[in-house]
Amino acid sequence: MTVSSDWARAEQAARTATVETGETPPAAVDVSTVDQDNGTPPALRHGPDADLAVEAMLASTDPSRATAIADAAAEAERLAAERAATAVAARARSEARRAAKATAAKAAAKPQRAVPGPGHSTSERAALVAALPEADETTPLAAQLAIDARRRIELTGQKFARPATTRVITVANQKGGVGKTTTTVNLAASLAQSGLNVLVIDNDPQGNASTALGVEHRAGTPSVYEVLVEEAPLATAIQQCPDIPTLWCVPATIDLSGAEIELVSLVSRETRLRRALDDFLRQRAEAGLDQIDYVFVDCPPSLGLLTVNAFVTGREVLIPIQCEYYALEGLSQLLKTIELIKAHLNPSLHVSAILLTMYDGRTNLAQQVAAEVREHFSEQTLRTTVPRSVRVSEAPSHGQTVLTYDPGSTGALAYLEAARELSERMVSGAYGGRNGATTDGSQGNGLDQQGDDADAVAVEEGVQ
Repeated sequence: MTVSSDWARAEQAARTATVETGETPPAAVDVSTVDQDNGTPPALRHGPDADLAVEAMLASTDPSRATAIADAAAEAERLAAERAATAVAARARSEARRAAKATAAKAAAKPQRAVPGPGHSTSERAALVAALPEADETTPLAAQLAIDARRRIELTGQKFARPATTRVITVANQKGGVGKTTTTVNLAASLAQSGLNVLVIDNDPQGNASTALGVEHRAGTPSVYEVLVEEAPLATAIQQCPDIPTLWCVPATIDLSGAEIELVSLVSRETRLRRALDDFLRQRAEAGLDQIDYVFVDCPPSLGLLTVNAFVTGREVLIPIQCEYYALEGLSQLLKTIELIKAHLNPSLHVSAILLTMYDGRTNLAQQVAAEVREHFSEQTLRTTVPRSVRVSEAPSHGQTVLTYDPGSTGALAYLEAARELSERMVSGAYGGRNGATTDGSQGNGLDQQGDDADAVAVEEGVQ
């Protein structure tokens, strides 16, 4: 191995290494100027390339050093190739982003079809729905998008039919976490946004319905506790929802947590809430105020006196069922309690609707639970199912329902369609007759003020 060939290889390795740093490669070495005394060119005796020159000189006598220099040169070439490929990929991504932005800008510049509003006729809405692309269950995402688009077209700006008399619906299920409060507030908001007057009675000591509707419910606030225990007029506790003018709420405070113990010794403890609501509805009628179209009573996850009061107050029961096995276990006990209430305290009480909540069509379990519920309660179960939705869970933290928090979300559209379906189920026994205000505003022939102690004891023993 000659010195001149070693210098040539060392120079090539140095030039390759400088590709990564961007430095100017050293000038070519004229081997004729190599000092024969020490084998080093004069240009490399001092400066940054002196070490490389020394390595090249030593490599001429040590084969292992020559191999190391060659390996270093090969590694430098590999790194340079990788960085060049990375740069090419980065340029490609940048070009793709620019193309996407340009496409979005063009789409935004095109005239958009207006979202249907109150002025759109039924035929126009039907034409828009017919123009939607079809999607089946083999593509779940596309199918959900198609459902949301259809609901948005059909329901946006729609006004629901007003019932002839007030409908009082108790939302109950002694199983916790099935969506009772969420269903109560979002169905109420859906009906109120569709032109109806709605009242929510928060009969749950947790007060979550009051939170979702954005009303004050700190300790000391007039609430359902004063109505039940102190027999205060219902009107003194009603607050208007700040987001929806035709939605009102009777809040629940922490005081309600002790109401069940206090109610035990009181006269007519099972009918106090019903009588307060009867008086309120009659007073509105006498004052010439607009009718309250719907009253929703939210219940705690138990079958105590608070829930019994709610059952006696309502004419209909709406049962939210989570699409999981545990939700089915307590259903038989709930139905038994409803039958006891119907037999002894409220003959007109019946289950008018069952709503499947937290539905995930991708799982076999949810499909099986839904199929079983529809098989046994085909008439009561609503066609609409409420899917799991992050927006529905986020809304209460902002003091709102999902209808005002994100009206275009999947959860909001599902509750809006469920509300329409519920409004279409007009029952002949809307609030009037035996236990409520009649159509002429007079008091119905309900239980007397003292209550029926024998019936009350029978109900309580049955619940226990």
